[in-house]
Amino acid sequence: MHNYNVDHKYKFQTRIGNWFEEWELDETKKKDYLKNRQNGQLASIVKDQKTHFSLRLASLTFPKDQYIHFGFHIMLQNLKTQGFLSIDIQEKLKINEEAYNVTTAQTTQPTVRSVFVVVPYTKEPNFFGDDVLHYGQHFRILANPRISNNKSFYLHSLPQTPTRCAKISRKQEVCAIESDVFNTVWKLEHSDPKIRFEMEGQPIRIDDVVLVKHSFTQHWLASDDIIYQNDFGREREVFVHSYQCLNKTQNLIAEKEGRTTIDIPLRNQEPQNLWKFVVASKQNEQFDESVMDDNRNVKNLMIRVKQQINGKGAYGLRGLAKIFYEMDINKNGTVEYEDFKWGLRNFGLTLSEDETKMIFSTFDKNNNSKIEFNEFLDAFRLKMSDKRLYFVQRAYASIESRATKVTLETMGRTINVKEHPDVLKGYKTERQVFQEFVSNWNKSQPDQLISFQEFGEFYQDVSSSIQQDETFEAILKKSWNL
Repeated sequence: MHNYNVDHKYKFQTRIGNWFEEWELDETKKKDYLKNRQNGQLASIVKDQKTHFSLRLASLTFPKDQYIHFGFHIMLQNLKTQGFLSIDIQEKLKINEEAYNVTTAQTTQPTVRSVFVVVPYTKEPNFFGDDVLHYGQHFRILANPRISNNKSFYLHSLPQTPTRCAKISRKQEVCAIESDVFNTVWKLEHSDPKIRFEMEGQPIRIDDVVLVKHSFTQHWLASDDIIYQNDFGREREVFVHSYQCLNKTQNLIAEKEGRTTIDIPLRNQEPQNLWKFVVASKQNEQFDESVMDDNRNVKNLMIRVKQQINGKGAYGLRGLAKIFYEMDINKNGTVEYEDFKWGLRNFGLTLSEDETKMIFSTFDKNNNSKIEFNEFLDAFRLKMSDKRLYFVQRAYASIESRATKVTLETMGRTINVKEHPDVLKGYKTERQVFQEFVSNWNKSQPDQLISFQEFGEFYQDVSSSIQQDETFEAILKKSWNL
């Protein structure tokens, strides 16, 4: 007699005779997953690799005079959004040519996606006879070659159509495209309409606020507070649109079509159209970028790691140190290889297995498969200048004078997050700044005393992640009301 109580190994939809269809399908999916994970082809891994690829440190040109020259590696900052022109290599546009989206993004350092090269338009003669960029002179804006394996992607736009326009605002689209066409040609105009025509043909100074005009459509490059969500976060949309004050005129139709009218020189433009150049302020900010992509030695790997740590913001190094402190259960200051590897991964550093082993073996001086993590962290810690140390001492004294003793609890009561630079610029909320500050202290008890040595070590890590003295000083002054 048939036993009807036997559990079925297949669903009722399964055809008789193909008993293991679903089991075989699951096994095949599992094998494909393991194979893709081993080869680094999982969608999540590819996404992380592309993100890291775009956020590598890039070089800016250290100017020898006060003018912009062809070949300069620069950043373009929009005065409305305060963000920097950036290419998103992960968002490929659905057109015939290879093209990628462009936004303005907040960044603390020059990266591969936010550094561009000023190149001449070679299909017309250079009437100025030098390599300085002049007002009204045609030129191109080339994306950093490292973003695309040395392909040439130029900033591009074309007349607005129902099918080709900015994704959110529906204005004239801007992208980075691998195409040698006139739509990739731009020219600069002075921001002051009273002297705009007089400045035509004059060399462009580094500190000039400029208008970037698309030569084909005769409209200006712009960015506005229009949120554009991508893999890098909440950025701002970039498009071509002329924002001018709304004076009454009989030439509005002509201007909309791009024709120059007599009213244009008398019109002020809005901040959405205003841009300024950013170049290296120090000699060491200009370097050989090929070193950043050479992973054959530990020195270059450590430069890469430092760049990624600094990319995490002011508390980048402190955050990595906190991960290692929490892993150190025995409180002996050492970690084994597996803890070291997963500590770096949890922090968000993208290193291959071989690269991680190369760094670990460098610091494993006793060959006992352990390293002192503070020795590893010291490789990224920089000694504070006397000026920075002075502000740290003032901050500690200020807290001590107001709260008698310095603890995490008393610091939480006295810190002024409302005046923090990131809050004032709108990068973060007051709550985010406060939580970020508190979470990066390795203190289990909020009333535990914090010595000046501990306070100094905390801000030494913060100082190591901030290049500009003004930024470091502003954080301390605003946070502790100095």
